[in-house]
Amino acid sequence: MRFQTLILVIYAFFPKDYVASAFIGQRSASLRSTSTPPLHIISFLSSLKEPDEKESKFGRQTYWNECYEKEREFSWYAEWKDIQPFFTELVPLNHEQPPPRVLLPGIGNDRSMVDMYDHGYTQMSAFHYAAEGVECAKEFFADRDCDLQLADCRNLSYENNSFDAILEKGTLDAVYLSGAHDKELAAIYLAMAVSEMARVVRKGGVVMSITAACADAVQEAFEKCGKWRVLRDGGFYATDDGFTSNNIDATIFAWERI
Repeated sequence: MRFQTLILVIYAFFPKDYVASAFIGQRSASLRSTSTPPLHIISFLSSLKEPDEKESKFGRQTYWNECYEKEREFSWYAEWKDIQPFFTELVPLNHEQPPPRVLLPGIGNDRSMVDMYDHGYTQMSAFHYAAEGVECAKEFFADRDCDLQLADCRNLSYENNSFDAILEKGTLDAVYLSGAHDKELAAIYLAMAVSEMARVVRKGGVVMSITAACADAVQEAFEKCGKWRVLRDGGFYATDDGFTSNNIDATIFAWERI
């Protein structure tokens, strides 16, 4: 797990005077190669595990694998045709330039994301932390050139500044709910995911989040991260073409990486 993610998570969980302010936001050159977190912090973070099945099913790989085996196609909250006016306004396509590099967390059985690819967002990467979710996506995308990976959004393998935009629908909700009844643990999971988004998205890049179950927690996680500027605050919004956010049965947030 990367040092910068650990520091941000520790900062969110422990008292502010526990971590020197110099470590927050960016690391010095020496920290990139030589520093490691204290052993008790490593132990604490390594103890994070899947919740008991009775506490929360959303943080369990077995639940998602079984879900995708039973239901091969489902779009959380909205399909691409519903999101498209809001996303393309913030992440436009310019046919004189290569398409934006887009990451889709928690792709799973959401076939409508193929429509996003066909719309022109062909530099697309997607992942899920349940193997069956990746298999569903492979079936949908078929011979389309989409980079599909098995990954956990709290600890991604992508290089820094790999993407121009991220579109997530319900993945951060699932991350938070995987903390079950422990809200502090749930907030830590969200902080880890948001920190990783800040790492893999270039400055000036955009994250759009479609959320319903945990909108307040998601908003707070981005605020605490300190690396985002609000573009859409979850309130009512109408595009220049007249599409309104109240037609989506969820909350639309968007942030720019600063």
